[in-house]
Amino acid sequence: MTEKKKQSLLRKFFKWTFRSIGIIFLIFLFWSLIPLKETIKPLQPRHDTKYWTMQNGYKIAYTVVKGDTSNTHPAVIFLHGGPGGYIHSAIINQMKEVAKSGYDIYLYDQVGSGLSERLPKPKDYSFERHLSDLNEIISSQIKSKKVILIGHSYGGILATHFIANQPDKVYKLILSSPGDLQPYRTNSDGSMTDMMALYPIPKEYIFKNPKEVFEQTEKDFLQPRIVMSMFCALAFNFKWASDKEFDDYTNTMASKFTSGMVADQKNVKPEEGGAGGYSHGFSNFYGNLTDKREQLKKIDVPTLVLQGQYDQGEFSSVFEYADIMKGKYVFIENAGHIIWWEKPNEYNKAILDFLKDEKSSYR
Repeated sequence: MTEKKKQSLLRKFFKWTFRSIGIIFLIFLFWSLIPLKETIKPLQPRHDTKYWTMQNGYKIAYTVVKGDTSNTHPAVIFLHGGPGGYIHSAIINQMKEVAKSGYDIYLYDQVGSGLSERLPKPKDYSFERHLSDLNEIISSQIKSKKVILIGHSYGGILATHFIANQPDKVYKLILSSPGDLQPYRTNSDGSMTDMMALYPIPKEYIFKNPKEVFEQTEKDFLQPRIVMSMFCALAFNFKWASDKEFDDYTNTMASKFTSGMVADQKNVKPEEGGAGGYSHGFSNFYGNLTDKREQLKKIDVPTLVLQGQYDQGEFSSVFEYADIMKGKYVFIENAGHIIWWEKPNEYNKAILDFLKDEKSSYR
């Protein structure tokens, strides 16, 4: 083959390659313009839904379960998981039992999820914003000197960082299946710590693996409209898909991965449509967080850590909280990540026993 023919073939190859890439891109772009169909009805306000107007102008929805008419106990604030999760009716009903022991309990949807307002830009959401909101809720909305924090999953990370920053505002801390403390623990040389070597599982705790769900949800992410939405959000801070669409996609995704948050599939609760898509995507960046571990070791806040036998989180990452905070660790058999779905009585008993333990008084 002559050199001229080789060059001609090479030109044709590149020409058709670029055309093919162009056609694929146009198909992808056209596909990404098609709005997602609604699969789960959006969450609707309840008869007892209330709203706080925050100092930055947006509204945060909450439900308060009254229990302390004499005002002798500190208020309890429940921080839901996610990020981008919301207050499900099941946890409201669960906390009603705790309130009967004389505690006012506030359950609020973090901004960008549930019935709370959505923010204009994707990057308006951040871990730090949620911390700031919690501080404002305690200081200016509830107007309480001290509160009890119950942090579930992502809410556990929020609660722990809040205590590290403002320990004087927290009376007691309850962590329910907390997510990995951020940033991840590292060694003196900067390498990642082997958490399982640091905290090996005691023989008395027999953990079992929950249903695998993340592989399927990762596949569901590969939809042109979702991929384009995340690209535009990351690159241009622009919402390609509307909040309603992205919320619905996240609700659909949640309806699948919650099946991996239980020991028994029959205990999965139906999705209620409150997920926040952009909040989910942008509230879990921890690059700017400082490591609070040494700070937390010096703080004297009574702490309870709860973990189910089928939790998705590793024992080592959950037990780290109990170790650092000098707290009590409770293992609950036949329960998954969302403990109260399957073991409501055990969940409440552990919480109430801890709250009634007056080794430290309400200051």
